[in-house]
Amino acid sequence: MHTLMMTAALGMMAMSGPSQLPAGVKDTSFTEPNGDRVLQQSIDIAGAPSCIWYALAEEEGIKASGLPLAHVEMKNGGVIEEGFSPTAKLGGNETIRHRIIAYLPERLLVLRNEATPPGPPHAELYRNVVQVISIEPREKGLTRFTISHTGYGAGADYDQLYDFFRKGNPGYLTATKTLCEKKNPPPSNR
Repeated sequence: MHTLMMTAALGMMAMSGPSQLPAGVKDTSFTEPNGDRVLQQSIDIAGAPSCIWYALAEEEGIKASGLPLAHVEMKNGGVIEEGFSPTAKLGGNETIRHRIIAYLPERLLVLRNEATPPGPPHAELYRNVVQVISIEPREKGLTRFTISHTGYGAGADYDQLYDFFRKGNPGYLTATKTLCEKKNPPPSNR
């Protein structure tokens, strides 16, 4: 999972009651025939795919979101690792680490979690979830940014993990929208 998404998700943990989706966020989640759930949320952004990719998959963009540590080895089988504290070290317990299954620059990023910092409920189950993140150019200068988590199984533990990201992912989507709809969005301001 990406920096802003994890930051937003951790911030949403304390929320109680039914969650309302922020303006513009669409939830198209569904259940597969085998019973696994897919969490799928998206937002349309008036910005270029390059800005979303920058925030999602480039060390400079990840650090710009306020995280002190980011390491990206962009290749199939590579890793994205992000640290959440000034003392975070690569491979430490204050980082989240994802294995890159596949990617298409500025279009698609498929990840599987390998390590999660304290925070998400039943984080050990997150390793069974595959993230499919898509960036789709649309008409009139819009780009659809979709985060899909596949593989949420049955049971209370999976329910809690699913709910954690169901509440947190919209914060990441809207933060990325805000970043990429600025007057001079990155990476154009580098």
